[in-house]
Amino acid sequence: MVSERSLLERIDNPDEPERRLGANAARMAESIANHLTRMLNVRQGSCEALPDYGMPDFNDLIGQFPDGLNHIRRAIRDSVERYEPRLRRITVKHLRDEDNPLDLRFRVSASMILDDREEPVSFETLVGQSGQVQVRS
Repeated sequence: MVSERSLLERIDNPDEPERRLGANAARMAESIANHLTRMLNVRQGSCEALPDYGMPDFNDLIGQFPDGLNHIRRAIRDSVERYEPRLRRITVKHLRDEDNPLDLRFRVSASMILDDREEPVSFETLVGQSGQVQVRS
């Protein structure tokens, strides 16, 4: 059985009951979005226990544009596949915005693993001007 909440969420809120008759898809999607936000805002190499956790430094990819977008897309997909076990069949697509061509937006689409079924889910990411990644479901 896959938990709706991450281990750290369960530790932060030990009084909240975990056992339910079925997984709540909206609650799990929110938990996944929170984890993706944290993970995509960590730079690889900054976590000694997991040196590949997070994202590479985008500054290293600037000289590789427009191919840099594919590197970022793959880095997002690889991180999600490796560190978000509640998702399967992950795809990441760059979203071009004609009004804001300098925005880095990606859509992460996947199947969310619930008790006995899978449910499609998608998250949109936006890399802000400060370099912070925002994720919403």
